[in-house]
Amino acid sequence: MFYDRRAEKARLTSALQRARRQFVVLYGRRRCGKSTLLRNVLRPTDVYFLATQTDRSLQVSQLAERLAERYPALTVVAPKDWDELFGLLLTQPDGRFTLVLDEFPYLVRADPSLPSIIQRLLDDRANLPFDLIVCGSSQQMMQGVIMSSTAPLYGRADEIIKIEPLPAGYLKDHLPHLPAQDLMAEYATWGGVPRYWELRANYPDYDTAVNALVLSPDGVLRDEPTRLLLDDIRETAGAASLLFLIANGVHRPSELGGRLGKPATDLSRPLARLVELGYVYREVPYGAKAKQRKGNLYKVADPFVRFYYRYVHPNLSRAQLGRTEPLWKQLRPTLPGFVGEEFERLARWAAPLHQDLQADFFSAERWWGKDNDGQPMEVDLVGESVDGTKLLVGECKWSEVRAPDTLQRDLMRKATRLPFYRGQEIIPVLIGKRFAQVPNCCAIDAELLFDLARN
Repeated sequence: MFYDRRAEKARLTSALQRARRQFVVLYGRRRCGKSTLLRNVLRPTDVYFLATQTDRSLQVSQLAERLAERYPALTVVAPKDWDELFGLLLTQPDGRFTLVLDEFPYLVRADPSLPSIIQRLLDDRANLPFDLIVCGSSQQMMQGVIMSSTAPLYGRADEIIKIEPLPAGYLKDHLPHLPAQDLMAEYATWGGVPRYWELRANYPDYDTAVNALVLSPDGVLRDEPTRLLLDDIRETAGAASLLFLIANGVHRPSELGGRLGKPATDLSRPLARLVELGYVYREVPYGAKAKQRKGNLYKVADPFVRFYYRYVHPNLSRAQLGRTEPLWKQLRPTLPGFVGEEFERLARWAAPLHQDLQADFFSAERWWGKDNDGQPMEVDLVGESVDGTKLLVGECKWSEVRAPDTLQRDLMRKATRLPFYRGQEIIPVLIGKRFAQVPNCCAIDAELLFDLARN
């Protein structure tokens, strides 16, 4: 199944229709659908090459074999390096096509001179017979080879497209038989990674899938976080330690440093790297300055990684014995709290998109701190309208909301006590698993939340 990716597909299609030969960069973490997107764009005359982790000579000969399907003359000569292969390609008859080099970092590791060779080709595009798309899962290497100001290919890309996990709403299409309340547990476990969705759909229910795919010693996703980290980080132990602690409730740099026996300042760089790669995000109270350090909390951004380090990583030894069903039965009672955390995060992202708000809002965030009376207070969701005249405030409950009017009154009182409230119109929104009665304000249940979470 192919979901969404409308914007990415449109950018690729538009680029390949331009008169000038194009150089397109496509990157993002593995299993998010980069290759599937390419298959939906490429034509039968295009050449797709998936690189392997082999020596340069094998990579060159394998690509030459693929190109020979289009240009049989290439079978006569066996090129020994990239210069010779591209030189032969430039002598072939005209006929524009697209050449895709997937897992490009594998090619660069085997021959670091390849980017410079491609640079020379791109600098003479009038004689170039093909558009070039390079694709890779190693975000660090793709950024270093393409986007670093010292890299040979810096500034030469016509399009740079990062493929992110899919929005949560599309999981509703993939598992249409499940009610939204159950879909929330699925999303909190598999996140927005299309390949994980495909694997999950092979099993009759959620619990069977968790046991078979993640907890089982032979599970396809048992070592997935390690593989993800290896794409971008040489020493994965430190990153794994941070992810484990953060996923299990240690969110402040000082606390992380204390648990690891290191000064908090020593963690600045590894935390920044995890943020850059999209595995961790930095949370500050709504309205706080982006660079403010005091009060920063670090949270695991990717649902699957958070699930793994919360439930699987601490129990690897027990799961290795193979008795995963009783293990999961013991762990499962804490799942509602885990799912509730993801529900709140999804609500902050999707709630500002509700059309009933009758205003355009910036993205909503959580606020915590001291109210106007100096008392501790927390609001699940706060956002300001684009014109600054309205303040969106929300309460999230991963449960059935039995008394929405009472919850709304409490929320309105909280809003007027916010230290940054300056008389703006307050727009309350209640987000819950379900509602026992229809609220008098904007309300979002789990079903509607998944509908909103498609943009």
